[in-house]
Amino acid sequence: MKNYTLICFFLALGMILFPLVSIDKTSDVISQEFLGEEAVQNDENVITEAVPTVKVMSANSDDITEMPLKEYLIGVVAEEMNASYHEEAIKAQIIASHTLLIYIKNKNPESLNGADISGDSNTHQGFLTEERQKEKWKDNYETNYNKIAKCVDEVMDYTLQYDGEYINAAFHSISNGKTENVSDVWGGNYPYLVSVASAGDKLSPAFQSEVTVTESDFKKALKEKGISFSDKPENWIKKITNTKTGMVKTIEICDKTLTGREIRSLFSLRSSTFTCKYKDGNFIFTVNGYGHGVGMSQYGADYMARQGSTYEEILKHYYTGVEIV
Repeated sequence: MKNYTLICFFLALGMILFPLVSIDKTSDVISQEFLGEEAVQNDENVITEAVPTVKVMSANSDDITEMPLKEYLIGVVAEEMNASYHEEAIKAQIIASHTLLIYIKNKNPESLNGADISGDSNTHQGFLTEERQKEKWKDNYETNYNKIAKCVDEVMDYTLQYDGEYINAAFHSISNGKTENVSDVWGGNYPYLVSVASAGDKLSPAFQSEVTVTESDFKKALKEKGISFSDKPENWIKKITNTKTGMVKTIEICDKTLTGREIRSLFSLRSSTFTCKYKDGNFIFTVNGYGHGVGMSQYGADYMARQGSTYEEILKHYYTGVEIV
């Protein structure tokens, strides 16, 4: 009888203990799945993702440098955007730049020789090394660096997609009051790169600029385009056609028609939104905006941010129909 009582006792004890062991094992699996990397970093069976890196081709040579994504994004903002801009505008720039990086990388152009992107702002987007940042900002280096780094930490995981694909996240400094339809500038059909209002740009102190070209320099530059000159200089410019936003689409000079982009390049104009008049032996260009005008206006983004807009609202304003992923 005594032995029977002992057997019953141990059987009951086993029924109590074994379920507890089973429950504890299950909770350990759940903790690994939901508590994140920190909770399981000592588990030798857990594989953690490497920090993403970017291969950047130098703007001045074919040299390629590999660096962490965070360092790259800080360097892009340092080159491409005014560090005094509002943090929400800087965050919008970071997401646009990160998206453009992936868009270019996926295209894998042969000219990059294995790099992900060029550091040339005329090709893809600019980039400043830490050394160049110090040269640019001088005594403000630490303040500006910390401001941008904080913004990168907050949004570096986000990108822009349209219909499930990364977008060509074009951006420019200042629009002429409206951004451009991409079809009017580069051609092609990108439904997220269509004209939107950017009224804040007109408040920029750099909104309007003026370029004066002497009659002889004007004639010399355009002769290279195969133009034959006759008549009086004041009659050389015959007809200008504009897009709905005001950008010069074509300009007829003597016997040849050029694009506004060609004229902008020839005379180093800040944008293709310009008027031109002849006076006292000079051609005077009055130019509105700065840049190609497609996608996000950086000054417009800063203006929106200072009016209370978030980076999400800024991005969805300038890139029509996109998702922040």
